[in-house]
Amino acid sequence: TRVVGSSGSHFSLAGKMYKPQFEAMAASYPKAAFYTCDVDDAPLAAYDAEVVDVPSVVVLPLGLKPDGSPYDKSDMVVISPELARFDQVLSRAKAVIDATTVIEDPQGQKPWQFDPATGTTLPAHE
Repeated sequence: TRVVGSSGSHFSLAGKMYKPQFEAMAASYPKAAFYTCDVDDAPLAAYDAEVVDVPSVVVLPLGLKPDGSPYDKSDMVVISPELARFDQVLSRAKAVIDATTVIEDPQGQKPWQFDPATGTTLPAHE
């Protein structure tokens, strides 16, 4: 499983322009969970996902790596418009999704835990 989020804002024209393309990308990856987030309405979610510019796409693999170790937040990739190249965000996100191999964990997914030290979330530890 992969979690793929599009972070935008109600003031972001580029975010509005690329929303239909993000939705089309979501339809082409049925095994991934896609969501959108308005950074003004949910600033803590944007902070947790390390979003610094909008529109951005965040890809977080959930499950096991090919070597059997679990993915964690350090494997999260944030695709932002470098040098205001908004037209490249979705194509770069697609490349990241395609390059990420995820093996489903036979024990299933566990909920992430809030980390009061950082104010963000961390994967469940055993």
